[in-house]
Amino acid sequence: MDPNSAVNLFYFAINCFNGIQLARTFEDDFATYQLKLDILQIRLSRWGEVARPIIDKKEDVDKPVLKDENVAAGREESDDTDIRKKAHEILHVIHDTVTKAKRDSERDARKWNQDREPCDAESCVPSDLKKIRMRFKACLRRRKVQMVKVTQSIQWVFYKKEHFEKFVMDMSGLMSNLESLFLEDDRRKFHELSKEECVGMSKPNLEELKELVEGCDPLLEVTVDENLQDLTCSGTYITQSYNSGMVTGIHKGDVNGVSNGNNNRTRNYWGRR
Repeated sequence: MDPNSAVNLFYFAINCFNGIQLARTFEDDFATYQLKLDILQIRLSRWGEVARPIIDKKEDVDKPVLKDENVAAGREESDDTDIRKKAHEILHVIHDTVTKAKRDSERDARKWNQDREPCDAESCVPSDLKKIRMRFKACLRRRKVQMVKVTQSIQWVFYKKEHFEKFVMDMSGLMSNLESLFLEDDRRKFHELSKEECVGMSKPNLEELKELVEGCDPLLEVTVDENLQDLTCSGTYITQSYNSGMVTGIHKGDVNGVSNGNNNRTRNYWGRR
């Protein structure tokens, strides 16, 4: 496989997150920093789910493109080519960003006088937050983004928090550029995938995740807010008596156990979202 092809650059970027370690300077708030890396990885995998049919397509310049084939694909062939070209350019920048971060880390390591032994993710992440990591890893396995052997692999340790924060900011911006290549209809798929990533998470996990996604994944932040709102609104019991007039509200979830008493003239109009 060509190491500079768009699809291989994508797999390189996805797998680079597996090789990143954090030095002891991150130990006090290790879970926060580790989960930011996990969020960036799951965000990139989400983009890959939508983009893979395009970036993985083998182009045959000698083969004429038939109009019927374009219609069947749901978009113009020229649109796919444009997306593929721009994605390739952005993925190259991601590759260079990762390579530079590793080089800066190696420079820091030579000056580092403290313990060089990196933190262990398994022992440093609290058990409740491990559930978030497990959910993300399950999504990655389902998307099969870590099962492909890449021609390059990269590992390094972050020693300085300011270098880590810059890396997160740069990568998040580049992922936003990748997502912006798609039209609104395709971007809806990103939202559906982000909902899958939150399935089964408890309210405390979602509250923790809400604080972490800021600056890393705007779309996941929206999904977390939606899930928290659903959890807050559901399971609410309301008792009213001796009311007259109209009561209007928004209810999410099932409506159970409604009783208006005997011989009443109350009319209820229910709508479901």
